[in-house]
Amino acid sequence: MVRQKVKDGRLDEAEAAVRDLFATLNRVRPEGVRYASTRVNGEATFVILFELADGAPDPRPHLPEYQRFVERLKDWVDGPPQIDSLDVVGSYSLFGSGE
Repeated sequence: MVRQKVKDGRLDEAEAAVRDLFATLNRVRPEGVRYASTRVNGEATFVILFELADGAPDPRPHLPEYQRFVERLKDWVDGPPQIDSLDVVGSYSLFGSGE
């Protein structure tokens, strides 16, 4: 899980880029990936959930759209991300493990 605050005035641009990235993922449909980007209601903070199936390679670095997204991040973010690993205790169709 990644939690990242976006700079004032950059929220619309960041949201548009996230939508474009997910449009690419929906078109390409990479195997073994579960990925969501959400925004905390009323805040400029995104919470990103990412899961790779055991043994699956991360397909994102091979997508030109993802490479452009990562390059543009430095212009949007306000400070370093908070990165946490999660242990799934329960899930209904959100994560591969614990379902």
